[in-house]
Amino acid sequence: MLSTEQIHSFKTRGYCVMPHVMSAEQLAAAREAADALVAAAARDEPYPPSFLREGESYTAITKAGNRLFFSNRCEHFPGLEAFVKGELMGTIAHELLGAQPYLFNEQMVVKAPQHGDSFAWHQDSGYIKFAHRPYLTLWCALDDATRHNGTVYIIPRDIEADRSVTPHAWDTAGANLVGYHGDEPGELVEAPAGSIVAFSSVTLHRTGANTTDRPRRALVCQYTAEPLLRPDTGRAHNRAVRMPVPVAA
Repeated sequence: MLSTEQIHSFKTRGYCVMPHVMSAEQLAAAREAADALVAAAARDEPYPPSFLREGESYTAITKAGNRLFFSNRCEHFPGLEAFVKGELMGTIAHELLGAQPYLFNEQMVVKAPQHGDSFAWHQDSGYIKFAHRPYLTLWCALDDATRHNGTVYIIPRDIEADRSVTPHAWDTAGANLVGYHGDEPGELVEAPAGSIVAFSSVTLHRTGANTTDRPRRALVCQYTAEPLLRPDTGRAHNRAVRMPVPVAA
């Protein structure tokens, strides 16, 4: 599924890009789900989450009417669920994690036109409050992702040499954790719709603001190399859905 160069980039730079990897059907299904979720939120009727506390509509990182996160809603949309839990994503996760992958989390992220806020520098592992093996984020561009509509910026890191997680602090105004305050601008990743940007949970990244006149939609899927278990209960943190991988693997 991935080239030798893409796997090498992931290991030595913390990320790789897969242009146009989603099929037209997968892209359409994800866009349809994103639009339905935004429309429901505008009516103040968000779809109930499947794997969050009953009655919880938004995560703390959402800014209503500005930057919307819809966590773990894929079961409401058969086409989206088939993609998130399907062989394509399972194969990518298997090749990058080097193990049997498990779906840990999925989020639909929509930045509103003209004022969809940026998201601060952070490591995804900064949001997990206990020791864990680094996991994989697959950031799927549902629209052409550009510097103008809030694409992702990444600070390269050799994740085989450095898997450390920096201290993160909550920024109330930004409604996000911040894990880096330095001057490193990061590498801009611009990708056409249907592309997937893969990065490790220890890779520092951020997204810009959407200054265009159209929403910017992205699907964030995260996979672990083993069920992510909470040390206090021994139960899965969020979810642990075993993913399909090719028989030859």
